[in-house]
Amino acid sequence: MQTDPRPRRYLESSSFKMALLFTILLSLSAAILGYFLIDLGKRDFLRESEAAIDIEISMMTTLADTGPDNLIPYLTMRASADPVVRFRYESATGERLAGTIDTLPERPDRITEGVLRFPLETEAGPQDFAAKIHTFADGSRVIVARNVHDLIASYDQLRQLSALIMILMLAVIVVSFAISYFVVSRINRIAAIARNIVETGDLSQRLSIDSEWDDLSNLSQVLNGFLERIESLMRGIREVSNNIAHDLRTPLSGLRSDIEALKNQPVDEQKIDALLVEADRILGIFHALLRITNIEQGRRAEYFREVNLSTLLTDVADLYEPLAEERGLRLETELPPRLRLRGDGDLLFQMFANLLDNAIKFSPAGGVIRLTAGLEKGRITTCIEDQGSGIAESEKADVFKHFYRGDSSRSTPGNGLGLSLVKAVAELHQARILLEDAEPGLRVRLIFQPYQ
Repeated sequence: MQTDPRPRRYLESSSFKMALLFTILLSLSAAILGYFLIDLGKRDFLRESEAAIDIEISMMTTLADTGPDNLIPYLTMRASADPVVRFRYESATGERLAGTIDTLPERPDRITEGVLRFPLETEAGPQDFAAKIHTFADGSRVIVARNVHDLIASYDQLRQLSALIMILMLAVIVVSFAISYFVVSRINRIAAIARNIVETGDLSQRLSIDSEWDDLSNLSQVLNGFLERIESLMRGIREVSNNIAHDLRTPLSGLRSDIEALKNQPVDEQKIDALLVEADRILGIFHALLRITNIEQGRRAEYFREVNLSTLLTDVADLYEPLAEERGLRLETELPPRLRLRGDGDLLFQMFANLLDNAIKFSPAGGVIRLTAGLEKGRITTCIEDQGSGIAESEKADVFKHFYRGDSSRSTPGNGLGLSLVKAVAELHQARILLEDAEPGLRVRLIFQPYQ
């Protein structure tokens, strides 16, 4: 089946754009966060260092105004009292007058405007210092340096942490892009398949499943099961329609012929009775179909009550025991005194009656039919076992279809709806039906849900 590729391309393009937009927004957020982390850290580092150096320079400027002789003792005192701070006081010609900085590097790094950075030897080894140079009115100048090794280390850690955050956010962005594109594309794929089914009516289409770890794949599996169920129901409707047309065409044609033959003939009570029997048989088929339909639609669930299954099975056995004896069969039962389940007693009675009727119908004279029930792993299990010809393995999947009649049942009376009713009642009560070989014969096992 050919489909228009344009809607699919549009959906894929739309999902890609949505995922891309989401990724861009996340990327911008990560970039802004990284910028502020690094920039604010650098600003705090510079602000603290420069403020401390400016205080020292301000103090020296005040002392220099009172006289240069007051500045050198102060520098000597400060250098010995605070190892974090280093000084160099030199004349206008560059001669060192005081301080612990012997020489400056030829090309110190510039941290920012007016603030230099260079290494100096300390007891712990070479460490970084931030410095500012102040020139006095007489041309002399002072260099004030402050140890910023710990601050720079903290700043480097902040940058590394910021880089790690950026890497993690990049990973989040990539994963988010993949997930968003995956989710949106899957949703669009589901929508495209649903739209195509609506437009074409082709229920054979299924959602592709290429993974099992995500919820959308689980949803796709549920939807595929939903589509399969709908397709099966539609196929069943077509089969039922065909079977109705096939199975009712012959009796309706015969009925019409018999009625036409009665025209201009004297009244024959026997012929009228035969026609009425045939009409009742046809009406019975329609009534059975309507009843199965109502059961399949769950309309009888409102009549669910507590049912004593032991009593119900005993009544079914009592009803069919005379018929079994008439056919030369022995009906054996093994039922506990009280088995409780929740359900519709009338429908359950009809279901077991149909199964027991089939067992009697297909059992040879002298055979034994066994009706048993009990608890297995907390579930009620019932078995109806006969010694007939059984059901071929190839037919077990078809015997519950409407109007289906196997090769062994074509010579027996019936309309092929008995087991369809059994299946409908069992599904209404959430029971499983198993067809097993009794060697010889057939064993029909029904497993009900625990009573609540």
